[in-house]
Amino acid sequence: MKEGTPPAAAKSGSAFWREVRASLPRNVLLLGIVSFLTDASSDMMMWTLPFYIALLGGSFVWVGLVEGLRESVASLVTIGSGFVSDRINNRKFLVGLGYSLSTFVKPILALAVAPWHVLALMSLERVGKGVRGAPRDALVAGAVASDHLAKAFSFHRMMDHAGACVGQIAGVLLVMGLFPYLQHLNAIDPTAHHEPADVFRIIYIIAAAPAALALIAILFVRETQAPIKKKVQLDFRAGYDRKFWGLLAALLVFALANSSDLFLMLRAGEILGYKVRFSAEEQTAMAQAWDFPWQLPLMFFVLNVAKMVFTMPGGIVADRFGRAKTLLVGWVIYAAVYFGFGFATEAWQAWALFIAYGLFYGFTEGVQKAVVADFVKPEVRGAAYGLAYFCDGIAKFPASLILGALYASFGAAVAFGFGGACAVAACVILIVVLGLFGKLRPAAA
Repeated sequence: MKEGTPPAAAKSGSAFWREVRASLPRNVLLLGIVSFLTDASSDMMMWTLPFYIALLGGSFVWVGLVEGLRESVASLVTIGSGFVSDRINNRKFLVGLGYSLSTFVKPILALAVAPWHVLALMSLERVGKGVRGAPRDALVAGAVASDHLAKAFSFHRMMDHAGACVGQIAGVLLVMGLFPYLQHLNAIDPTAHHEPADVFRIIYIIAAAPAALALIAILFVRETQAPIKKKVQLDFRAGYDRKFWGLLAALLVFALANSSDLFLMLRAGEILGYKVRFSAEEQTAMAQAWDFPWQLPLMFFVLNVAKMVFTMPGGIVADRFGRAKTLLVGWVIYAAVYFGFGFATEAWQAWALFIAYGLFYGFTEGVQKAVVADFVKPEVRGAAYGLAYFCDGIAKFPASLILGALYASFGAAVAFGFGGACAVAACVILIVVLGLFGKLRPAAA
């Protein structure tokens, strides 16, 4: 101990690091690395998809359709994947299969020549996410003690967002280099015939590299959770606390508020003076200018930085002061952000709201998964996560359609006000069904 260091402070510091080590065992660290590499790959390309679709002749309707269908496909697959993972006693296999499928699709996206090709390929990519999501979360939950669940899941999400930040920086830098380079090739070689969409095609091929590294990292994951009964049945009474079903109801209502983040980009574009509706005129102008609104991808970068910064603190707060209560705080923040987007008029307000939106993610993403684990027995966690993902994803498609229709018909205030109102309703359900602000007693240790 250093001279002058108070014994109590040293003891407190030692206890902190013991808590960190207990929260981050081997599997949690490895799965965090997998998520970091996968999201570096995905976010190198995902923010380009609206522009890629536009350059292939698709309108903003196509953009919304791709985003909504992706989430619904993933949710339908996840519920089956979680149940299967509880039965076959090999969650690692399903995790590897899901990541492999998503990795395979990414470079194939470079071959797309029409918007429906993007729709089909990105739906297949989401199948991979659906296959891996619930088994991966069950692996994380099985690797740590109950007291550290929120921190473990929050670390996993923090690594996810860190990878997204790296991927977005890499993607923007590639675009900045490739746009003038391909233009230069066209200038010196009239037969080259490079087009702006080729910039994104090259990025999709490059993006497959970190995804492939993620597959290698999965090989080192160990199946460390307690043995799973192969004959486990989907027993809705024995394996699940009654409050779990109330939690699913709250998740379903909240998902109706949780439309695609692409609508936030659309709204931010309007506030900043960009009209990102991808009309035929906008598509032609973008192709001729070899350019697109740079500030909009930067907003998503700021969002991911905020997610990365707030996620681990959110998990620490949840484990110390109550996971369900922390989830409730996150949903309240979401409602406030959506109401704010409905009435924002200044650029600084849009930037501030994106940062606040990152705070919502920090208080909910990892925390929500820990709350699910609180109300189910370990042997049915895979199916439980599948059900949670299903409720979240199945409602996102109508959520995006409803918000889009309200946006087009009545404007931003009504559209985002609807989302905020649904979030408030979900908060009320969560308070009632979980008995918050009373003593919360999870059924499963």
